[in-house]
Amino acid sequence: MNRNELSKHVVLSHWIKDNIINGTFQVGEKIPSENELAARFSYSRQTVRQAIGNLVAEGILIREQGSGTYVSNTNKKAPSEKTMRVGVITTYLDDYIFPSIIHGIEEVLTDNGYTMTLGITHNKPSDEENCLLQMMQSGVDGLIVEGTKSALPNANSRLYGQLKEHNIPTVFINGYYNNYSNSYIVMDDIKAGSMVTDILIENGHTNIGGIFKSDDIQGLRRYEGLQNSLKMNKLPLLDKSILWYTTEDYYYFFEGSMDTIILERFEDVTAVVCYNDQIAAALIKLLKRNSKSVPEDISIVSFDNSFLAKHMVFNLTSVVYPSKKVGKRGAGLLLQCMNNPFLTEQIVLEPTIKIRESVKKINE
Repeated sequence: MNRNELSKHVVLSHWIKDNIINGTFQVGEKIPSENELAARFSYSRQTVRQAIGNLVAEGILIREQGSGTYVSNTNKKAPSEKTMRVGVITTYLDDYIFPSIIHGIEEVLTDNGYTMTLGITHNKPSDEENCLLQMMQSGVDGLIVEGTKSALPNANSRLYGQLKEHNIPTVFINGYYNNYSNSYIVMDDIKAGSMVTDILIENGHTNIGGIFKSDDIQGLRRYEGLQNSLKMNKLPLLDKSILWYTTEDYYYFFEGSMDTIILERFEDVTAVVCYNDQIAAALIKLLKRNSKSVPEDISIVSFDNSFLAKHMVFNLTSVVYPSKKVGKRGAGLLLQCMNNPFLTEQIVLEPTIKIRESVKKINE
C-alpha cells in the first residue's frame, strides 16, 4: 500500500470513529458496506478493507460472516456507569517538567481509586485528535489535558464539544484554549513575564531581548509580561531583538546554521528573556560556541526552574513552575468536576522566582 493509500485509510478510520462518537452509527448497528464506502469516498476496496480491519483490531467494529460489519458494543459505557479511568493528555511525557506533573496527577487519582490512561500529542493537533478519539472510545470519566498549540485556533474544538455533550469533564493544565469555557489550572504567565523582566531592569539592563514560543499560549503571555514591564519602566520594546519560534522550529533554531542570524538579532541587547529553561540552555550553548558567556557578555532569565536551571553549567535565574502541584491540583479539580457537572473553576497560580547567577549587575 503506497503512502497516499495509507493516508486515505487513516482518514476513513477517523470518519467512522467520528460517526460512532456523534451517534450516527449506533452500538450494534451495521455500518455501510465496503462497496458503499469505496463508492462514497472514491477509495479502493483495499483501502476500505484496511480501515475497517484496523477498527476491528481495536475492538471498535466487529465483523459477522455473511452479514456485515457492526459497531461493537464494547465501545460505549452506560451513561451512569463509571469506568474509574481518567484520561491524561500531555504534549510530552518523559522529560523536562512532565514527569513531575504526571506523578502529581497519578498520586491524587490513585488515592481516590482511579486509574490513568496516558496520551501524548508531541504538540501536534493530529495526535491530539487521535488521543481524544481513543479516550472517548475506550471510555473515561474525565480528562486532564495540556492543550496542543494552544495559541492557535483549536483544531479539535468539535471533539471537545462532543466531550461536553457526553458529560465528560475536562480540566486543562499549563494553558488553555481561548473561546472555550472549561476548568483549568495555570500559572500567571503575564505576571511571571513582568517579574523576570523587572529583575533585569533592577540590575541595570535597559536593552532587553527575548525568545518566545508563538504556537503555545504561555509564550504569548510571557511576552505580554515583558511588554508590560518595559512599558511601566518607560523602556523601549526592541522588535528586532524579539525572536519567535514554533514547535517545529526548535531544532533548526539551535543546531548551528542560524547562529549568525540570532547573534545579529541580539547584538544590541545586554539581556534576554527566554521562553523556558530548554531555550535558555540552548541559547547558552549557542553563545558558548561563539565565544560568549553568561552572564559576562549577556544575561539570561527563563521559566520553569527545571533541572536545567539548577545545573551548574547554566545556573539560571528562573520562574518556579510548581509542576507536581499543578498535577495534584488539576487532578483534584477534575474529581470535583466529575462530582458536580455544573462546576467550572479557573485556578491561576502566583509565580515565584529562584534567583541564581545568570544575571549581571551593570548599573554600578
